[in-house]
Order: sequence, then structure tokens, then C-alpha cells
Amino acid sequence: MSTAVHETRTAGYWNGLYDAGYTVEPPTAEERQMLRVCTGARSGMRALDIGCGRGQLSAHMADWGMDVTGTDFSLSAITAAREMHPQVGELLDFHLYDVTADRPLVPNPGPVDIVVCRLSMEFVDSPRFMNRVRRWLTPNGVLHITTTVAEAMPQGVAHRGLSRARIAGLRSGWAHMTVYPIAQDGSLIGVVLRG
Repeated sequence: MSTAVHETRTAGYWNGLYDAGYTVEPPTAEERQMLRVCTGARSGMRALDIGCGRGQLSAHMADWGMDVTGTDFSLSAITAAREMHPQVGELLDFHLYDVTADRPLVPNPGPVDIVVCRLSMEFVDSPRFMNRVRRWLTPNGVLHITTTVAEAMPQGVAHRGLSRARIAGLRSGWAHMTVYPIAQDGSLIGVVLRG
């Protein structure tokens, strides 16, 4: 029996999009502030940005004084991130890596204080990813997920966001879960997982 992999979970699909100029809306000032407040992000912390794309959020966290590594499985995204953010090598770096691949990340990113996953959780193999994140995080570490809510997306928008059931399921194995709205209509939310 073969398992089909949806095209949005392949690096080739995303390379084609990024090569054609694809980008997502950068995080707003309000979204960034909520992330800082809800995670306790501050200067000196180490962060890992999963599915970093062109690296906008990674760069903002580095501007806060955090030591940030952005990862993506699209070489085109990583190339664009490095070109857009010349401060790479100080507090910011970008690496090609598929967080759900069989081979481990070398070097191991842990321990990190915060793992962020902005608009990319829907494309990640959740059980394997969650197990790895727990190993990477410090004892008081935080996983922060920004996602659209699939049921709140307009008709005809396919393959975007997590369903409410999958969002609720993120709680499994974590001591604390906080969900907060980013968009006023509730279509974009932040999820904070601890312990």
C-alpha cells in the first residue's frame, strides 16, 4: 500500500512557488507584540523558526536580541531569506532542513527557548515534529504556532490552515495550551504550548 504525499508537503512544490516570487504577509506589529508577550521572548534567548520562508519573523526576533535559526525545506526560500537579511551570521542564520525527515538536524538545534511555526504547521508531520520539538526545547521552553483556522477561511481556499479539531489536538502531551486571536475575526490565531 502506498501513501500519497500532498504536493504542498514537497520541497519541489515550494521551490517553484518561491522561484516565482511567492511570499506571505509579514507579521504585523501587533502579531509580533502578542508573540513576545505570550511566549516571554527576550534578548539572549535562542529561537528556532520552522518553515521560515523568506525569514521575516526570524529577522524580527534577531532584532529583539535573540539568537535565531530559521529553517525551511525549500532551498529557494532559504536562498531568498539569506539575500533579504544580510545580518546572517550575527544573531541570525538560515538552514535548509525538513523537520519531519528521517535524518536528524545536524547540528542539533537544541536546547532552544522558543520554537515558532508561523503558517507552516499544516504542512508538517505533526507527531514526529512534536516529538522533536520536545527534545529541542529547554525545560521552560515554548512552542508557538501561528495558523489560520481552516473553517474560517473563505470558500474555495484549499489547503490552508488547521481545522479546529486539529488545533484542539495540539494540546496532547503538553502541560499548558493557550490560544489567542490575532485577526479580529478569529481566522488567524496564536497557539502557545508549554511543558
